[in-house]
Amino acid sequence: MLWVGIPVPSAAEESYLQILLQKAHQKQLSSQRYWQLLLHFRRSLLGRFQSEIDDPAFFYSPQGRRDPSAELDATLKAFFDPAPADPEATLHPQCRFPARYAWLHEELAIDDQRLPPQSCERFEKWKSRMDVESASLVFASYYMNNPASMYGHTFLRFNGKNRKPDEHLLDYAVNYGADVTTKSDVLFIIYGLGGLYRGRFSSIPYYMKVQEYNNLESRDLWEYELDLGPGSMDRLVGHLWELGGTSQAYFFLNKNCSYELLPVLEVAQPAFHLKDPFLLKTIPVDTLRQTIQAPGALVRVNRRPSHTSQMLRRRAGLLERERSLTKRLGRHPTDEEANGKLNALPEDRQALVLDSAYDLFRYDVGFKRPQPAVVLERERELLLLRQKRATPTPVLETPAQEETPARPDQMHKTGRLGLSYGFASRGHFEELSIRPAAHDQDDPSEGFLPASKLEMFHLKLRYDNDRKTAYIQQFALIDFMSLTSWDRWIHLPSWKVNTGLSVASDLGRDPENSLTYGLNLGIGPSLRMPWARNAWVYAMAETDLGVGGVFRDAYRLGGGASGGALAEWGKWFRLRFQSTYLRYPLGEPGSMVKLQLVPSVQLTNDLGLRVQLQRQSVYKEALFSFYWFL
Repeated sequence: MLWVGIPVPSAAEESYLQILLQKAHQKQLSSQRYWQLLLHFRRSLLGRFQSEIDDPAFFYSPQGRRDPSAELDATLKAFFDPAPADPEATLHPQCRFPARYAWLHEELAIDDQRLPPQSCERFEKWKSRMDVESASLVFASYYMNNPASMYGHTFLRFNGKNRKPDEHLLDYAVNYGADVTTKSDVLFIIYGLGGLYRGRFSSIPYYMKVQEYNNLESRDLWEYELDLGPGSMDRLVGHLWELGGTSQAYFFLNKNCSYELLPVLEVAQPAFHLKDPFLLKTIPVDTLRQTIQAPGALVRVNRRPSHTSQMLRRRAGLLERERSLTKRLGRHPTDEEANGKLNALPEDRQALVLDSAYDLFRYDVGFKRPQPAVVLERERELLLLRQKRATPTPVLETPAQEETPARPDQMHKTGRLGLSYGFASRGHFEELSIRPAAHDQDDPSEGFLPASKLEMFHLKLRYDNDRKTAYIQQFALIDFMSLTSWDRWIHLPSWKVNTGLSVASDLGRDPENSLTYGLNLGIGPSLRMPWARNAWVYAMAETDLGVGGVFRDAYRLGGGASGGALAEWGKWFRLRFQSTYLRYPLGEPGSMVKLQLVPSVQLTNDLGLRVQLQRQSVYKEALFSFYWFL
């Protein structure tokens, strides 16, 4: 702990220390917002005012986490410490906390003769290496194949001085992440929900983040350049240095990778109030919106497309016969017949075909190193073919406006409240729906993965008017569905997983006595169709488990198939149809046919109407819903 073993100042130093302490108290510096920002103070849900950082290494006072005045006094005392014998091994407090020192030096007009400034070579070297001119907030798009990345990710990029637009790969990225100690996705979720991981800041070259997101995970990067005002970069760099040796509990739902950037940005620009709306949940796209909506914060936005996006964009410039040739060369560069056809093309088309072939080769084998010798030999053969063509790599054409993906900040708000009226074969009812996060296939698709579903903790409560009974219709812990279009080059399956509580309506019994716990898994192909905007068809094989007292033997287990189609016409109308057949040979025997038709109309950016017509075996219902995104 930092407060252990603080040396006693000399008489002269003690005298000056007392002067500074008295001055700090008179000015009430510990009550000023900036000091409390530096310490990450915030009022908790229980009303306790304390620092969100729980690492004792961040404080000089044993009461520092809960008492900003005590921490200010202890910090001033520490600044009088003698220089360490080995500055490389031990940082002087002025060097350990340069942002605190800079602010107190200015506020107290510290006399450098009476409190000499220390030489902070390690900090200055790091700061010089960052070479920061401005900062960008980078959003890595949603990645459904990893629970840690489904909601996207944000991190900072330090934009180096005098960099040209194509030189930003040389910049540094600042990332906050959990020290993950398990490879299990399930344990990752449990540990993340329980705050059992420690979170830390780190800085690495930006090209490594591009390699990770653009290439290894095929995720677009959206770069939002920020204007944080004069002096902001010094405050930002100094404070991130202070956090470099600190860790804190990492909570998946609220104190996560995206949230922890907000207190840092508030230190850079104290006029911003970014973290106030985030208490129970923090979703990266919400923090992104909160940041760029600060007055004057956003300068420009740049999209850095993933390798897959670039591959498909380049492929779009090929003729049909060239696409077949590209595929053959990408997988068999020495194929004599393919090389003969290649040589018959104009040289600029040869270059385009070989560039596309290399895109496909890289997509097939991945970007991880090392690669097997046979893969390296195929890459060498392909590059030798390209080397023989002097034509430079054609610049990718800018996609048409309607083909450009919407920016993630244009996505609808991630929370949703729904009020519904419905009637069914057993009566009529009202429904209250509360969904904290984040998107389903009937919501507007702008800014999100097309045709995908990502919901957690979706609660539906109903009141039966005929029987005067309230009950839980559904509480979905997770409800995910990811559609990836089956392509001649891309062969990724679509999948879904749903688990939580729901009423087994197909049994035809009273819903308040039919609540079951279920797990449903599905996998299969899907295709993106040309006949409407964001139009898809899909088919999946499914397994389904239900557990509850309503079943004979308290469970049923079976499988079957589902298929569906969905489409959007303009930004305001969507239509989805799904059919499912499940047969249960184990537990309570039987089968279920489920049909669902859902037209949706978006009234404004925040309001929508939806009709859901549904049949589950003998049970039928119609539901009319009004939704408010918030």
